[in-house]
Amino acid sequence: MRRQTTSRVETLEDELERQVLDGRFKPGDHLGEIALAEEFDVGRNTLRAAFDGLVRRGLLVKSPNRGVFVRALTARDLAEIYALRIALEVQASRMLAERKWVPDAARSALAQQHRLGPRSSQRVVVEADLAFHHALVIGTGNSRLTRAHKNLEIEILLCLAQLVRGYATVGQLAGEHAALLEAIESGAPTAAEAVIRRHLENATSWLIEHATAQEDGPYTVGVVTPSASSDLG
Repeated sequence: MRRQTTSRVETLEDELERQVLDGRFKPGDHLGEIALAEEFDVGRNTLRAAFDGLVRRGLLVKSPNRGVFVRALTARDLAEIYALRIALEVQASRMLAERKWVPDAARSALAQQHRLGPRSSQRVVVEADLAFHHALVIGTGNSRLTRAHKNLEIEILLCLAQLVRGYATVGQLAGEHAALLEAIESGAPTAAEAVIRRHLENATSWLIEHATAQEDGPYTVGVVTPSASSDLG
């Protein structure tokens, strides 16, 4: 019985995560406990356990006496996340370029991106984007670099979910990814660094600009904070 309950909570966590990344729930949205328990045909304790799991991972936040909300990243959050992300991915790109080696998983992720279009779901676009970048980091063979990048994953996903809405088309992003692979394959570390920096710094600027414009949303970011999570360091 306990295993069944655990499995149901995990399944519900996965479904709620998918719906956030698909855009049903936007940053700052309140998740109504009664309505969602009825929709998913689960008890409120099961739903609360799923909420708690997503709070620990940093996808949701709890506000005292107000409920649970989709985490809305502040401009400071975004700047800090992308500063670390740039450091990690610049290092990964330079390491790969020095070896003139493009991981097969990165080529596959890019091919998947080229198959996507305007009608592709937000979640699929977000996951394909992250798969490309994560493949580059894993491809270095550096376990600590990979772990540091993995620890940022849920926050990167939240950033990408916001980028999908208005920043660039999936085709434009795929073009930038292709340019990075070309620089890596040609054995040009400086060029690879320039491409990945430009790619991520442009995204950072767009995210910060739009986060600042939206910070007066339904829950006050900076006052409500996610619970500590070992996954997020």
